[in-house]
Amino acid sequence: MGHSTLVYRNLDFNTSNDILSFLADKLKEEGYAKEGYKEAILKREVEYPTGLPAEIKIAIPHCDHTLVNESAIAVGVLNNTVNFQAMDDPSKTLDVQIVIMLALDEPHGHIEMLQKIVQLIKSSDDLKKIIEATSDEDVLQVINNYLN
Repeated sequence: MGHSTLVYRNLDFNTSNDILSFLADKLKEEGYAKEGYKEAILKREVEYPTGLPAEIKIAIPHCDHTLVNESAIAVGVLNNTVNFQAMDDPSKTLDVQIVIMLALDEPHGHIEMLQKIVQLIKSSDDLKKIIEATSDEDVLQVINNYLN
């Protein structure tokens, strides 16, 4: 499944909504996401939170494939963590530092991609590489090992 990967590092946001809005706007600006994508991402996060526990915590926001023109992944690396609710237990708050927003144009793409991201989460070393990266290429190198 081919997709583009967009990387944004050194981000400063205070809330999950801010980072979600930023990444969704980028996906739309770049032509990957349709009108309504951002609203769907924000709404879905409230109903089905996407924070995942790991040594360095990740959120994997996504929404329906019908709001996607062409598959892409937007990776946001935050300087400071923001709070996301946990996917497995929304009463728990996770301090997330990496957001991997999925804009996938196939109905079943998310499940496949999720499995790949779970592999990444198991590697604390690679998560550290992402947050310590000094270039977008460094981030892509790690991400592409898992997601391509």
